Amino acid sequence: MNKALLYSISLLLTDTPWYVVGCAPFMAHSRLKSRKSFLPLIIIGVGVVNAAAHYILISMVRDYERFFMPLYVAHTLLIIAMYLVAFRVGFAKLLYTFLLLQAVSTVVNQLAYVVLALLGVQTIGLSTTPSYTVAIVLGNALTIPFVWRFAKGRLRQAFADLPNRSILLLCVPPILFYFINIFYTDMVDRSDMRPTDIVVLHLLILTTGLATYYINLRTVMDNAGRVRLESEMESQLALQAQGYENLTQNIEAARIARHDLRHHMNVMEDYARRGDDAGLLAYLADYAKALPPDDTPDWCENRAVNVLLRHYLARAAKAGAALDIRIVLPARAGVPDTDLCVVFGNIFENAAKSVAAQRQGRAFLRARCDTDADNIILTVENSTDGEGPPHGEGVGLKSVEAVAKKHSGSAKFEQRDDAFFSAVILRTRRKAKGGGE
Repeated sequence: MNKALLYSISLLLTDTPWYVVGCAPFMAHSRLKSRKSFLPLIIIGVGVVNAAAHYILISMVRDYERFFMPLYVAHTLLIIAMYLVAFRVGFAKLLYTFLLLQAVSTVVNQLAYVVLALLGVQTIGLSTTPSYTVAIVLGNALTIPFVWRFAKGRLRQAFADLPNRSILLLCVPPILFYFINIFYTDMVDRSDMRPTDIVVLHLLILTTGLATYYINLRTVMDNAGRVRLESEMESQLALQAQGYENLTQNIEAARIARHDLRHHMNVMEDYARRGDDAGLLAYLADYAKALPPDDTPDWCENRAVNVLLRHYLARAAKAGAALDIRIVLPARAGVPDTDLCVVFGNIFENAAKSVAAQRQGRAFLRARCDTDADNIILTVENSTDGEGPPHGEGVGLKSVEAVAKKHSGSAKFEQRDDAFFSAVILRTRRKAKGGGE
């Protein structure tokens, strides 16, 4: 087979799957409507362009090895630029993702090289050895499912917790490993080193890369956990402050009512002393009319959550939003009230703010909550006239996700046209007789 054609086909088979894996942490931030089907096609297209570029280079340029490094760097920057267009995400997080995937794919390539060398293959390269391509493809097939799961899960959560600036600082060691690998590959292609020396260098690069990325990833996860804990504490403090403000308002209202009641009691006592029943009844009727109407409903049986619901739903109703609410949440729901307040407080606060800020269209807020012996299922949908809060980037939403994870549940946030949708499932731990937790 033609050397350039073999090399380009090998690149297409070995590189393209990693471009798809690069989507995993950012799928919720896609700018494309049909992101699950259209975006992978774009990435495959870039893979084809990459393979075609190398094919042309090898076919047309005699000393093509000296162009390998700038072409590889340019190709990486092209992919990152494409992702910046396709996703609403910062450059640092994209850069870190591609450096991580490049390092993992390099480890797979190094292992494939070592295995073939130990089997006695003398010449190993993408442009000369089809078995090398096959070994890399098999290694990718074994590795990519685990990397995809990690990127879609823990890495995505870490990106949601950490700001771009922190991620950019963590990119320094991967960048160094990236260029070391490029220089090393270029050096091996140009040299006449013995196969045993090349295997030793492969193992050295492999060990260095694994150690570097293990330490680097541990740093990322530890920092993300610290930031998540701080955000949860901030959310708890904010909810406590809101509860304290409501309590203070209630105490002040009760004090004023007691003060006014003494005056009303004196007047009614005077009517009674003089035997003026008609005047007393007329005064009581006027007093009843002057009382503020108690038209704020109780939304659920759980007192702590009900206080938050009354506050935020009243704010939404005052903003003109149409409310459609059905909350079934008992006093003892099987989840601590502090955690329930984090979930309900943050979601309904965001919803109330969203409908209050809406300037176009009919504002609405719909909520359903069902509780059984095993689960608490909450769904909330509110209108927006913008793009709504991005999934996972708000401190409140991260706290909700943390509570859901704590109770073996899940949390999902999604922008749907002109509405923002939230769904949370919490696993309960109630006693068999329903007597608390």
